[in-house]
Amino acid sequence: MNNKIRKVLSKLGEQANKERGGEVMVLPEDRMLAITVDTGMFFNIMLKAMQARRILEIGTSTGYSTLWFADAVKQNNHNNTETEKPIITIDENHSKIQRASENFDEAGVKDIIEIREGQAKHILSEMLKDYQNKSGNKKVGSLFDFVFIDADKENCIDYFELTVPMLRVGGIIAADNMLYPESFVLEMTKYGNYVKNKSNVQSVTVPVGNGEEITIKIS
Repeated sequence: MNNKIRKVLSKLGEQANKERGGEVMVLPEDRMLAITVDTGMFFNIMLKAMQARRILEIGTSTGYSTLWFADAVKQNNHNNTETEKPIITIDENHSKIQRASENFDEAGVKDIIEIREGQAKHILSEMLKDYQNKSGNKKVGSLFDFVFIDADKENCIDYFELTVPMLRVGGIIAADNMLYPESFVLEMTKYGNYVKNKSNVQSVTVPVGNGEEITIKIS
């Protein structure tokens, strides 16, 4: 793993653990709401194995999960000469976006991450419309290899439907908080049942961290 990224991940991981353990008190809107370390490692290995080069994240927070993705993308894209940034991450909390941007700068990955600020449904709708206009193909996507959904849980099904057309066949959509905390489980169970009944994907709930729904696009 890249040393600069590792150092920032370690710092953020300590902060997240203190918040979870009640050692530090922060306002609800300032909480990191980060994935766990084992979840980050799980995704990092998976992305390296599948050679993911283009990633979309819905829910940046302070950039902890994004940094796990960035380490994989740096390895997978080391010979890539494309000018577009390979990671797009979306959030509407301006304060958290500023913190994330500082973390990306400290980790030396600001040049590969594009932060889009605003409501995810609006941003994704515009992205999909633009992609369809450019590609002329509304069924089979190739823009992203991996999509991570970790935002407002009541809209996860909408996020899935907006992003799956832009996902390549063989690409993966992952969603956090399938099993924990309990306040999220009802909405995420609806999400899990929904994707498991889609004919163009195959999906499984993986009990790592807070529970991840891993969904591969098969057609």
